[in-house]
Amino acid sequence: MNREEDEALEREFDMLMARSGIAVPVDWRSGAMVGYRDLKRLAMLLRRPRVAESEPSNVYRLSTIIPGRGP
Repeated sequence: MNREEDEALEREFDMLMARSGIAVPVDWRSGAMVGYRDLKRLAMLLRRPRVAESEPSNVYRLSTIIPGRGP
């Protein structure tokens, strides 16, 4: 990330924390920013479009495979 992206991410983090009423201690801020940056990166991976082949091919009902719990 370049400096502009880092600053934008810090502003976003500050805004979200203020909106939530969370006061991040100064000595925790750098660690919280690392975690927030990683969370944003993970969210981008999870939110990208998936094709039908990415979905499971079968659906199971637990009631049919657990003894004594059949329909």
